[in-house]
Amino acid sequence: MSDQMTQLGQLLEAAGGGHVLYVYEDIEAYTSQAVSFITIGIEQGHQIFFIDSQDRYERIYRRLRECLAEDRLGDVRYVNSHEFYQVHEPFSFESVLEQYKDLLVPLSAQGISFRLWAHAEWTEQDGVPCELEQVEQLADYSVTTQGFFTVCCYDGAKLTASMQNKLLRHHEYWLTDRELVRSNLYAKDGPIFAAAAQLRDRRAQDEQDLAMRRKTEEQLRATQSQLESFITRNLDPIIILNLDEKVIRVNQAFERLFGWTNEEMMGLKAAVMPIIPLDRRYEVPRNKHINMTGRNVEGYETIRYRKDGTPVNVMISSFPLLDEDDQLNGRGVIVRDITERMQAQELLIRTEKLSIAGELAAGIAHEIRNPVTAVKGFLHLLQTGGASKQLYFDIMASEIQRIETILSELLMLAKPQAVHYQSRNIAALIRDVITLLDAQANLNNVRILTDFEDEDIRLECEENQIKQVCINFIKNAIEAMPEGGELLIQLARSQELLFIRFIDQGGGIPEQVLARLGQPFYTTKEKGTGLGFMVSRKIIEDHNGTVRVFSEERRGTTIEVSLPLESAKDE
Repeated sequence: MSDQMTQLGQLLEAAGGGHVLYVYEDIEAYTSQAVSFITIGIEQGHQIFFIDSQDRYERIYRRLRECLAEDRLGDVRYVNSHEFYQVHEPFSFESVLEQYKDLLVPLSAQGISFRLWAHAEWTEQDGVPCELEQVEQLADYSVTTQGFFTVCCYDGAKLTASMQNKLLRHHEYWLTDRELVRSNLYAKDGPIFAAAAQLRDRRAQDEQDLAMRRKTEEQLRATQSQLESFITRNLDPIIILNLDEKVIRVNQAFERLFGWTNEEMMGLKAAVMPIIPLDRRYEVPRNKHINMTGRNVEGYETIRYRKDGTPVNVMISSFPLLDEDDQLNGRGVIVRDITERMQAQELLIRTEKLSIAGELAAGIAHEIRNPVTAVKGFLHLLQTGGASKQLYFDIMASEIQRIETILSELLMLAKPQAVHYQSRNIAALIRDVITLLDAQANLNNVRILTDFEDEDIRLECEENQIKQVCINFIKNAIEAMPEGGELLIQLARSQELLFIRFIDQGGGIPEQVLARLGQPFYTTKEKGTGLGFMVSRKIIEDHNGTVRVFSEERRGTTIEVSLPLESAKDE
């Protein structure tokens, strides 16, 4: 018996792989061969799969404990043969194939060295020899292509001579209790059954699936790393919310801008975040509704607070976040600090105001000189004792009132003021502007006419800014008529919109110039900056309105301003 164990041990140590058919008769010899197989495999650093019945394995395990340290026994993975071969079910090649696949393919794909000891089990039924032959042929195919050891064990008392001969065709070695020899019936290059091809194809598919899974996992890790880098290193503050609208993360830019740390913000509901003013909290459910329907919230301007209470002008954008199954998993919010941009816009508007005030100075000086001359003349008459003193006083008071009105309008235009939206009578506002520009119109032989559909149209606006727009467009119209003419200002309304139209009789705007209208520093005027129209359009857009220009050469220009009425805003 020891000679056979020595032969098996030499084979296991010398050969790179092999398929051994072991037909045993003596259980003691079987136990010794199994112990030798396991101990040599563990010494070579292999994983051992041992498929056998519970009682035989317990006998072998007791022997193993005598010759192996406890920690080395963990390299043996025991599988119950009755469950593996599904003894209580009709023997099926396909079911055994699936068991082998689940057991061995993952290790093979990972390049882990292993060896297999399997004791075949079955119940007496028709067709078993054929099914067993297919199993062993597949096992031999796997052994020869992948280079691992398999010992297939059969109880000699149950194995017929005919079945043994069939099995010897698919095993390179034949082991008994007395000898180990090469099988003279083995045909390594013999035909491969369709089942073998099926195993090959399945293995190839499994390897392909494993490679694809690894690639997908690598791509997922790369994507996660990119997302982490995008959030962490982004210069704009980012807030990540889960489906419950709770903050699960803010980045370092958020901490720097607002002063609250990630730990302080974690778990807070979006609607009660301390950065949001009370009068702006309506934005949260609105943005959530848009994101939950799969849409993005494009950037819009609003206000947020720092930890010290300082307000910050920001632009908010938000977007839905999806998981690996493309299911909604929360949303992200990007907060961009636009304080410097707002300051630059305010400086531009203020500069344009001062420019307009300077251009109006000559006309206003002329307009003021006339009433001042009248006041001086009447004062002289009073000194000489003229009769109709009350009439003189009334005329003087009227002229002084006109001077005050002109100076007030000029000061309001030039003086920096905080943006404050209030309800204003737009007809009265336009008449105030006309009063301011009458002098310049008269100097250029231009008559300003009005056609107001309604004298009591009210608009929620920043009065000084709307006056600045009107001044810009009236000045442009006056300058467009150097030979004089008429400027018609129309005021009309629809159900939702207010329309202000400035219609001049100038030379019109060429098509190529019209296309570039509003670009900064593009102008046809000798001393112009091109900023007036750009600033005016920006003011109207900030009021949620639009500016359109219609022009035809030699037939004049119409500038139409449309603004939402108060009733439309309320709806």
